[in-house]
Amino acid sequence: MNFIGNITIGQYIPKHSLIHSLDPRAKIVFVLIFIVDVFISTTFYQYAFLSVLVVFMIFLSGISFLYYIKGIKSLWILIALTAIFQIFSGSGKVLFDLGPLKITDLAIYNTIFIVLRLILIILSASILTLTTSPIQIADGIEGIMNGIRIPKEWSHDFSMMMSIAFRFIPVLSVEADHIVRAQLSRGAKFDRGGLVQRAKGMVPLIVPLFVGSMKMADDLATAMEARCYRGATGRTRYRQMKFLTRDYIFVLVGIAILIFLYFFVRILK
Repeated sequence: MNFIGNITIGQYIPKHSLIHSLDPRAKIVFVLIFIVDVFISTTFYQYAFLSVLVVFMIFLSGISFLYYIKGIKSLWILIALTAIFQIFSGSGKVLFDLGPLKITDLAIYNTIFIVLRLILIILSASILTLTTSPIQIADGIEGIMNGIRIPKEWSHDFSMMMSIAFRFIPVLSVEADHIVRAQLSRGAKFDRGGLVQRAKGMVPLIVPLFVGSMKMADDLATAMEARCYRGATGRTRYRQMKFLTRDYIFVLVGIAILIFLYFFVRILK
């Protein structure tokens, strides 16, 4: 079982690419607009256009496409369960009759769209996290919240919470991998037997991981207090964010895509 190798959310890969050089606020706004695009899309033409856009963004990021596939692979259980629940619901012409469970043409149609939505959202979020460091994401969120007139204390606390959460994901992944190796050397079985046995086998992993995460949180709180952290009061930044021309163009392209999908592609329905 390899946790750190499959989880890409929260990991940052430094590169010299166009996406890496963009302002974090521009990337966050673009990803939010893209997610709205995904949810308002209702035709295969729209999803095909969004898929091409995601592939183009991955190409501009300079990161191997296989690394993004790992992010999807780590969430395959969520995607599979969503597809299973969706394919047995919905009305329409019955194609397969499995007793109380029926699969209709409309259910298959909706299942394909929902799976595509999940994959596109995962890929867009991966583009953001892989090309933007956790501290940049936190500063970007705080900058956006300050820009819409949210109180500075609230925006700073929220951005700090998000930054810590992003930093803990890879750290907990490494810790989980170490615990698994240690428990396997003691004869623990994680991937054998039925569903109940596998669930019981996860107890030796979950308990020490939970205890370890609480200890890391306590150590982090102690370190922040030792450095006189007092929230947003008197806090400055070493690097100041600047919105350049390319950042404005990036956001405007996202807005143009949203308008295009909402008003024009619907004509193809």
